[in-house]
Amino acid sequence: MLRSLRTRLALLFAGTLLLAAVLGFAASIRLYQSYNRDQTTRDLQGQVEGIAAYYEQALKEVYSTQGQRDSPPPPPRATAEQLSQITGSRLYWVGGLPPFPKAPANIAQAGIKPPFDPLQLARDDRPKFEFTPKDDDRTFIGVSAPVYYAGVPQGAVVLSKPLADINNAWTDVAGRVAAGTGLGLLVAFFLAAFFSRRITKPLRRIGAAADRVAQGDLEVNVVGPNTSDDELGQLAQRFQGMVDRLREVDELERNFLMRVTHELRTPVTAISGHVQAMNEGLVGPEDLDASLAAVNEEVRRIGRLVDDLLDLTRLEAHQFRLVREEVGLEALLEQAAGAFREKARTNGVGFDALVSGAPTVLSDGDRVLQIVTNLLDNAFRWTPSKGTVTLSYSAANGTAAIHVSDTGPGIPRADQEAVFHPFYSRRGEGGTGLGLSIGRELAHALGGRLTVDSEVGEGTTFTLSLPSGSNGR
Repeated sequence: MLRSLRTRLALLFAGTLLLAAVLGFAASIRLYQSYNRDQTTRDLQGQVEGIAAYYEQALKEVYSTQGQRDSPPPPPRATAEQLSQITGSRLYWVGGLPPFPKAPANIAQAGIKPPFDPLQLARDDRPKFEFTPKDDDRTFIGVSAPVYYAGVPQGAVVLSKPLADINNAWTDVAGRVAAGTGLGLLVAFFLAAFFSRRITKPLRRIGAAADRVAQGDLEVNVVGPNTSDDELGQLAQRFQGMVDRLREVDELERNFLMRVTHELRTPVTAISGHVQAMNEGLVGPEDLDASLAAVNEEVRRIGRLVDDLLDLTRLEAHQFRLVREEVGLEALLEQAAGAFREKARTNGVGFDALVSGAPTVLSDGDRVLQIVTNLLDNAFRWTPSKGTVTLSYSAANGTAAIHVSDTGPGIPRADQEAVFHPFYSRRGEGGTGLGLSIGRELAHALGGRLTVDSEVGEGTTFTLSLPSGSNGR
């Protein structure tokens, strides 16, 4: 169960949320304790001001009746114990004994020494301090306020609360926070499970499609109208592109095998016919040379096919050896043109070889000749009678370019890259479709490139660009 990506994603999301909740809960406790302490201090300050004012009034009443025989007794006032109960805090008196009854216990009696002199406090002073009474092991936080009479400080009152009660006040809300956090985590877990299912669903679909492809079924489709544009959608599109490419290669290979079979069957049939005729004595002495020449031509045809296949295999395996030498392009291009002049005359095709003054390059002459020969053969195959094939060159910026142009039907823009793929051949084209693929691979091996420029109905130009490696002749 834990090996499932969906389960692990759900647990990862839930674990991350749980960690975030725990950290948030701890931070909330700290913030709440800090807030509660500040709030308690403000409450104590407000209460101690009221108690100080209360005792100032008590002082006025006590001092105003002193020395008067028949003066009425002061009205009854709340005791210190009652004030402590009302405020929920401990109340102390700082200074000498207060001149009124039922006053708070003197702080000195509790073994506490405040960090201030009560007779030096300004009316607006509200000093805050922490202390531990001798009759209690708890730490208290206290806030003091001076008690004045006739503009002179008479002492001070201190109102205090246990610090532990303030810090532990969060326990009152902890249960509610924990319940809310637990409910949130439960909802988050179900959401994590839902979204992890949504995330892994396209991955499972791609995995099932990969199994089908591994079994040889290339008719799979993992891209639909609901495919997203996120990373998973891009993965599905790339997987589908790979499958489409495999399907294309598979079809090209089948077509290639059919073409190779046809290419081999034709010369083998011709050779078999001539040999059988000679064995049966049907070929007279006067026709023997012609029959042998025909057999030799068909053998050469088979040899060219085998050579192409070997070249392609070596290039793809990076086992092709090249020779670096100075190559005079003018002589090489004249040699290539000479091999096609008779073919041009036979086909009724005009042939121009504009190669005079071609530079010298550092390259492999045999391979350059092989590429140019393939390009010329391709051009004559597609150029109709009364058309024109042109072999030319240009040189600029350290690059020598060889151009083979024809006035054939042209290549559609969508097919211009495909013509360099192995096994590709256009409808109506003879051969195995290996020449241009071998030519491009050879061009790359020589440090150059082979490109095509074509317009339908206007002809095609193949350009072999090579690093010159020389300053010319």
